[in-house]
Amino acid sequence: MSKHTGGCHCGKIKLETDLDPMLVSMCNCGRCRTLFGAVALVAMYADEEVSVVGETKAYEFIGGSGMQVINHCCADCGCRISSVAEAFPGMVMFVVGVFDNATSFEPKGEIFTNYKLPWLKDDGCIQESFEESAVSERIMLLLEALEDR
Repeated sequence: MSKHTGGCHCGKIKLETDLDPMLVSMCNCGRCRTLFGAVALVAMYADEEVSVVGETKAYEFIGGSGMQVINHCCADCGCRISSVAEAFPGMVMFVVGVFDNATSFEPKGEIFTNYKLPWLKDDGCIQESFEESAVSERIMLLLEALEDR
């Protein structure tokens, strides 16, 4: 049995993994708020660590890092599944909400805090906060997380 399973709203996309994410992080930027319809909360995995079955539709844009990001959504229900960012080669960021056990994913870091909604508070789980995209800092957090896996 897989440790984490999930999928899209209509059920045409399924995902599963035996691993915990390397990093769970939150993005407060306006771009992500628009794309997610809320604050972005993602679980980062190496691209081969999560099995995804089903057809997605891709949407490409330039992220806060100034580099390309490709969002993958269910081609039928439109549910956002994952993102691949040029700034993080070999990594995939899965939307926490697509996991069946989403409540087990707590963010350890957050970016673009200078755009954070003023009423949004954390319960103390956030260990690292950055005003901007902090690509190099997040890569260091990923490397540290590999040691803890």
